[in-house]
Amino acid sequence: MPLSSRPDDPFLEQFARDSFDLFPHCQLCGQRIDRFEEADVLIHSQRVVHRGNCSARNSASPTAP
Repeated sequence: MPLSSRPDDPFLEQFARDSFDLFPHCQLCGQRIDRFEEADVLIHSQRVVHRGNCSARNSASPTAP
């Protein structure tokens, strides 16, 4: 069953929040993400990135920390 079919699963919500607590910096641009609501937590690849605008997504050569 794909994770996207379980958007209201409390286990996945807690897993995403725990991942954000461990890695509060965007893995594309390196800047700190202040709030969980401003982050996209990619569970399968275990990455945390800015939701929407990210300076690394807008530049030609993104830098990952």
